[in-house]
Amino acid sequence: MKPAFLLLFLTGCSLLSLTYENYVIDNYADLSSSLEVKIEYLNRNKRLSDTSGLTGTNITTSAPELPEVPAGTGNSTSEETPDDGSTSPDTTDSSETSDGSGSGDADNGDADNGDDGSSGSDWSDLDVEDEIKELCKNESNTCSVDRHKYYKATYINVDKQSHWIELAPDQNPVYNSTRHVNLSTSEPKRGYKLQPGDFKLTNFLFYGQPVKNEMITILTGGFMHVGDILSPKVVSFAQYIAPFMGNFHPNANSGSHVYYYSDENVFIVQWDKMQIANQSEKGNFTFQLQLHKNNDIVFAYKELPVVTLTAEDHENAIGLSDAFHMVTPAHLMIHVYHKLDVNKTKIQSGSSIVLKALPSCTMIKDCYNCTTVTLPDFECRWCGKAQTCSDKHGDASHSKSYQQCQFNNKEKGQMCDEYCYLPTNLDADEVGRTTYTPTPDPPIILANPNGTSKIKIDCATNYSVSVRYSDEMSAADKFSCLTGGIELPTCRKSCLYTTAPTNGEVHGVTPGVTVKPDKVLKVNCNIGHRLRNKDNRNITCIDPGVLEPDPANIKCEKHCTIKHPHNAEYNPVPEDTGFLHEGDVITMTCADNYAFDAFLRGTQQNNSLILNCQEDSDFSNLDKMCVGYCKVAQHPNTTYEPLIAMIGQKITIKCANNTYLTQAEVEKEYVCEQPGPLMIPSCRAESDQKAEESSSTTSHSLTILLIIFILTIVCIVGGWVLYAYRNPTSPSGLFLIEKCRPWTWRSHTYSRHQESLAESYYMDGGI
Repeated sequence: MKPAFLLLFLTGCSLLSLTYENYVIDNYADLSSSLEVKIEYLNRNKRLSDTSGLTGTNITTSAPELPEVPAGTGNSTSEETPDDGSTSPDTTDSSETSDGSGSGDADNGDADNGDDGSSGSDWSDLDVEDEIKELCKNESNTCSVDRHKYYKATYINVDKQSHWIELAPDQNPVYNSTRHVNLSTSEPKRGYKLQPGDFKLTNFLFYGQPVKNEMITILTGGFMHVGDILSPKVVSFAQYIAPFMGNFHPNANSGSHVYYYSDENVFIVQWDKMQIANQSEKGNFTFQLQLHKNNDIVFAYKELPVVTLTAEDHENAIGLSDAFHMVTPAHLMIHVYHKLDVNKTKIQSGSSIVLKALPSCTMIKDCYNCTTVTLPDFECRWCGKAQTCSDKHGDASHSKSYQQCQFNNKEKGQMCDEYCYLPTNLDADEVGRTTYTPTPDPPIILANPNGTSKIKIDCATNYSVSVRYSDEMSAADKFSCLTGGIELPTCRKSCLYTTAPTNGEVHGVTPGVTVKPDKVLKVNCNIGHRLRNKDNRNITCIDPGVLEPDPANIKCEKHCTIKHPHNAEYNPVPEDTGFLHEGDVITMTCADNYAFDAFLRGTQQNNSLILNCQEDSDFSNLDKMCVGYCKVAQHPNTTYEPLIAMIGQKITIKCANNTYLTQAEVEKEYVCEQPGPLMIPSCRAESDQKAEESSSTTSHSLTILLIIFILTIVCIVGGWVLYAYRNPTSPSGLFLIEKCRPWTWRSHTYSRHQESLAESYYMDGGI
């Protein structure tokens, strides 16, 4: 098994090579012909047979990487794929039979019936027109209801053509319908994109999203595309409303027509007497698609000779599909998040199907309701940047939110940026001590930067609102929701300030004053005192009404000021730089080649100083107490006065009898210019000086003789080489030619004759 095939098998992702529909659409220029088109179903169990008929397109059944949302949030009942590999509900919604047996087309996926598993016998929850409800109640054996995730389908077979609205002018001149000439007389796979004014319904919603005139395209294949046509190759695979999809050939039958009509209440498309390409024996197909202003979608069938087609070059879907797309420089990614296939066994000539939209996330237009609503099969999440409410598992609003933002990962009932919220999960005490006037209903206040959204907050005795809300709270205890995204403040226990710190005070507060929660107080020490622990500088009022740290336990201590020493170090280093606290003891030691003046003068025994901070201590001059000095090493016959000298001090050298510094020099002075050992000469006897001078003279003479010898050798060798170069036929030149082969020595004086002589000389036994 090839590795690539094995990988696709293990991950549940399959690629098919299917046939493009290749629709030609009027009023449309295909701008995506250079892009590779990929359709992706947002479910791992999507049956590949649902995409039969599409060749050359990558059909991927794995889900894309949607923004992560914490598991277990909200109250949705929709299922996810378990970690153990068991299956999840299919993306495609296929319908049940009236008895709940679920017998649908073999190509359809498993039914996604939501929570109620409704069948034809339950009409109490059917949200359709009253006359349909009454009609189906009387003839329940010929009606059935299937509840899908986004739509509820009602199949009606009791009164033939009960929902049919005839558009053919010769049969019903009341409706001033339009016959589209090109679609009525065209080859298969043609489309017409509506022009301004063709679609007159306002506020019609398809999968919760508004439908506009420019989004609609009527196709000869028995369906309508709703959305931006990014590629006409895939119009029959996503974003369609299909009463009966097939490869119809209008030009094959002179009686075939495509009509459409629209007013402020309804939009109707009628495919009249259509025939399947190359299969005219199947008969004529006449059916309608109706969009009503209450968002109902109706499929009405006048002539339906068969319900299942076997054409291999076109989809044969009946139902709905929606998707969102992403465009990259190389790919057009179409993510099909929902596909509803109706049960073909429930329709026939004269049947009608009413598709009623169910509440979904996409219908919600504000953050609060999006994050608090509970809907079957949905987990709604708010995208603030796109201002859309999206299902966690993907829906139409992803076309904006998928790329613009990460979903709000907060759980249901938590905050949105547009509102201030009443606090949740309050205990009985918290509820009793906080009163909001008026109480918001719903429990939100719309944020307003101008502060016009206000609510009064009254607190019980010894309670108050946190000081963190000082900008939002007025003098009348009214709270203004300025920015949103926060809970309204609650009343918390205040703090009572009773005792001031020792040798200090709390800035701006006197004992006996009440402090608001979260307020920070600053400790000020009296003159000559400091806090040993800087963390005690700030005091905060925390829950439950406690000042932390306690001011009664804070002490400001007396201190000694010390400067950073020059040429010295403290041991240990003071914790509070520049200060010693009362009772602190440290040792000051001078650096190498530095010492205290008293130590140099002999009045102090140790070259260190112990500092003990007391009330009357003064360490203001310690930084200059260590001074540099020079020290001289002692030598025989030499006296140094003094042996240790401070910077700038002179040292006198005196020689003993019959010893000298230099000839006849027995005394000299040197100045200590920088700290460290002072390198000065010592005194020696006269005979030692003469012997040293004689030895020095002999050494110099030998050095000169050696240099003369080396120069002589160089001159002799150089002269011989020069002679050989100028006379290559001489014995010296021939010797070098033989031993070293210096052919570069050839010059204008080295002719062929001379070379022959040299060779002859060599042949005759010359050197």
